[in-house]
Amino acid sequence: MKPGGKDGKLYGITEKAAIAGGSGVSLATSGFYRIKSIAGTGSSLPQPDANISGGKGLRPGQVVHLWKGQALAEGDSVIPLEITLIGFVKDVSNSRQGQSYDVSTQENLDSGVREYIIGAFTEGSGTINGTFETDSEAQRALLNQFTEITVDDGTNITRLPAKQVKQDYMMSRRETETVGETAVWEHFPVTVESVTTDKPLDGEQNFNFNYKIDGGNFPGIIFYKVKEEPADETSTGETSGGDNPSGNDDPSGSDDPSGNDDPSGNDDPSGDDNP
Repeated sequence: MKPGGKDGKLYGITEKAAIAGGSGVSLATSGFYRIKSIAGTGSSLPQPDANISGGKGLRPGQVVHLWKGQALAEGDSVIPLEITLIGFVKDVSNSRQGQSYDVSTQENLDSGVREYIIGAFTEGSGTINGTFETDSEAQRALLNQFTEITVDDGTNITRLPAKQVKQDYMMSRRETETVGETAVWEHFPVTVESVTTDKPLDGEQNFNFNYKIDGGNFPGIIFYKVKEEPADETSTGETSGGDNPSGNDDPSGSDDPSGNDDPSGNDDPSGDDNP
């Protein structure tokens, strides 16, 4: 599969309340999660494939895709990530560059070719181009890094002093919900270095910003094979227990405090369900 530009999009990330593991706890929805903690022993989180050379296990802070039903043991904890399409974006340039150092000496004279060693770090940077939009919260957050913003909603007037913050994005390279196909996403945390908002005489007003990848916030590309059809879900990050402390969901939508669900939707206080 060779995806085209239309197959990828840029999304903003919002972190939700963390989900702590325990007996009978599992994820209620598939989606992206940040690993908050991993049990010292007996973790239920996925383990690395021993057949992949050089592979290592998950680490706290890493962003991964987890499937509905993933168990969480005592000591495991994950943070659900809600992703929201950033509508103003058109193009995303993204380049990575490593470092090398010339260590040529007289020993290299016979070969006539310089010798290099590879540096420990790489650098990612680029430009995100789009169109200026009056109601884009994502644009306001970016503008607020460089200038004070005042918001008047007709009732209240709120002043937001300029504040430098890091931006956390997810960028899809290829989105698919077809079982057996491979989806490709990139966790894309950035520091924004500059914003350009031109106002031409004619044509669109653009909104462009230059960024550098933030290596301290676990950037990385995520490949996962789709193994289930998507459910009709609008959010991520609930445990299978929902609002029922027992961890068992009542199909009627009402939780029986006794932990026993009555299929009719009416719970018998005695704890015995009457069909």
